[in-house]
Amino acid sequence: MTPKLTSKKLKRVACALLLSLQVSTATELYVSVDGGSNADGSLAMPYANLPDAVEALRALRQAGNVEPATIYLREGRHSLNQTLVLGLEDGRPTGAEVPTIEQYGAGETTEPAYLTIAAYPGERAVLSAGVPITGWARLDVAPEGLPANAVAHVWVADMPDGLDRFYTLYDEQGRLNRARDGGFAPTKTGDKKTLHFPAGSLKNWENIQDVEIQVRPYRPWVINMLPLAVVDEVSNVATTAVSATYEMGALPAWVHNPTGSSVWVENVLESLDEPGEWVVNTQTRKVYLWPSDPAGDGSPRGILAPTTSELIRVEGVIDYDGAQDTPVVGIAFEGLTFTHGDRWAWTTDETRLGWGLQHDWEMFDRPTALLRFRGAEACRVTQCRFIDSGGTGLRLDLHAQRNRIEDSEFANLGEAGILLAGYGPGTKDVNHHNVILNNHIHHFSQITWHSPGIWAWQSGHNHIAHNLIQNSGYTAVMITNRVEPDRPLTGEGGQTIRQNEIPDSVKANVTETYEHWKVREKYNHARHNLLEYNEITHSVQLLSDGNAIYVSGAGTGNIVRYNYIHDNLEHSLPAAIRCDDDQHETLIFGNVLYNNYGFAAGIASKGVNDIINNFIVGPLTAPKRGYISFEWVRVTGSEVRHNIVISHPEGGKAYGESPIQKTEDGDPKVEQTDMDSNLYYHPADPEWVKAHLLRMQAVGKETRSVFADPLFVDSASGDFSFQPGSAARLLGIEALDVSRMGLGPR
Repeated sequence: MTPKLTSKKLKRVACALLLSLQVSTATELYVSVDGGSNADGSLAMPYANLPDAVEALRALRQAGNVEPATIYLREGRHSLNQTLVLGLEDGRPTGAEVPTIEQYGAGETTEPAYLTIAAYPGERAVLSAGVPITGWARLDVAPEGLPANAVAHVWVADMPDGLDRFYTLYDEQGRLNRARDGGFAPTKTGDKKTLHFPAGSLKNWENIQDVEIQVRPYRPWVINMLPLAVVDEVSNVATTAVSATYEMGALPAWVHNPTGSSVWVENVLESLDEPGEWVVNTQTRKVYLWPSDPAGDGSPRGILAPTTSELIRVEGVIDYDGAQDTPVVGIAFEGLTFTHGDRWAWTTDETRLGWGLQHDWEMFDRPTALLRFRGAEACRVTQCRFIDSGGTGLRLDLHAQRNRIEDSEFANLGEAGILLAGYGPGTKDVNHHNVILNNHIHHFSQITWHSPGIWAWQSGHNHIAHNLIQNSGYTAVMITNRVEPDRPLTGEGGQTIRQNEIPDSVKANVTETYEHWKVREKYNHARHNLLEYNEITHSVQLLSDGNAIYVSGAGTGNIVRYNYIHDNLEHSLPAAIRCDDDQHETLIFGNVLYNNYGFAAGIASKGVNDIINNFIVGPLTAPKRGYISFEWVRVTGSEVRHNIVISHPEGGKAYGESPIQKTEDGDPKVEQTDMDSNLYYHPADPEWVKAHLLRMQAVGKETRSVFADPLFVDSASGDFSFQPGSAARLLGIEALDVSRMGLGPR
């Protein structure tokens, strides 16, 4: 919505109209944090803020200027205290020619952006949601509950005017940690709102509405941040104001959980015991902080509280129930830093239940990202930084096509890096053909540990390439849907299903068989994504049962190829690449898996998927289910060819057949795959795969496969080419060059 014009702004619009009469192609406007009240948008007299520049440009457009325009932001922190919405009036007029696009990605870009918002060349322009907190005073008298070691170190200030609540806080070094206790495990299993806690772990705080618990609710793959509602200190039972994803109870014994805790309390004074920690009390409107980067007198400096979780939204006209949206076209962002956004918190079940994307790893169509495209085409983000924020970096929501996210950094984020999220299961398929290229995504999922680096949910034909993704709490890259059309409204993703677009006959057949998947597949739009030449390392560092690359419940034709997945060292990693439940017709080709833990497998497949020319080298453990594991359902017809598997010194199975539980699709059987021309090697045991080869050759499979040293040139240094005389050459195995994987020139 365009903001109302004040008299001051009307004057600026008049200036812009006059300027448009004098200069027929006024295509550059300037913004400076030192801009004055009599600004005209010129380099000499820049506007003081971005909304004023956008408003002036709109006036120029109304006066007839249709030339491509650029708004330059000069050096400094440009504050946005509410979401700036760029709409149809800011993008290219409708009727422009739509270029032919390729099978994957956005195709070639030849037309300039209609509106570019860019950092002035050579300067660092920062878009920030933060407002300063000032007036700090050292606490003379320690409040009740403050730890003894914090006395004389904690300072207090008033919440900024106009802010009712915030969930993150920042200084000049980045995001500060909200005070958090050492954690505990539930004493028994409750329900989604009921937590049984050890005596003394929780109390009925006076400002209990400010207290949140971070909880791993029974399952290994999710973590929730829930506000407390009631704490009964006699019965040791607490009630949360919002439902967890699952019942709150102790984690299963097999789950990787080094500390033994699965519930932590945040935002209470009793836990404010380290530099850099803070607490806010919205009842007294006080903020408490032990500064980690103090001024000379010990006081906090440069402290910012976020005003919004979403800095800029590019938004077209969304006809949610209809078949046709009207997108904004041709807006670009270049060289900007986006920062200091808040976490979009769960506050009521009304806005949460049924709106979670798979296992509530993100929320459907919500303002959780610093920059959000919601109904956008041919937009670009280039050489930008998304750093130090409580939520996600960037979202492409609902209608999103031919957009490009390139050469950018996503770092120190509370949630995900990049999310592509189309409409829920149904016939409306309008999130596709986007490019995610050459981005460095690292140290994300710092608050909600399950948040991925890149996620294509109900989004297809995207080209995701040459990204470096590292240091994640859970999975690095996901291509998924996993919402069955018969799911109840309050179930995971239940509200997203476009029920009127799916026949009842489809809803009545949701068993996870290959045949039923083929019927449902056309409603699952995460299909034909090309994920290639990415480098992934140090993933799944906080949760368990996650993977470097995860494909699940998606559509057909996804290709995972030429990715370098290495040094994923945590015991929580079951497999580097996993095709999970209800997943078929995926090609896993030419990936290098090196020095990974993989307690269950190197590559896991639940369904009919092809695994070709991958190298599994230097595993850190002998996997429980096999270096390549077929799980849960039948895998008849899967191609398994030209792979190289080098065993851990302790051996382990080359292939696993893991029914896990009884299914209607039958058990996975290695003999039913199309398996041949693979190379196996154990550095000390020449008999390692003899039994497997004899078993398969008895049914006419693996007739060309061999046990032999592949003779890599130098795998420890990342050179997986073959020396002369390598048996891999004779088998027709393609050598893989990891130097081409990961970030390219920027």
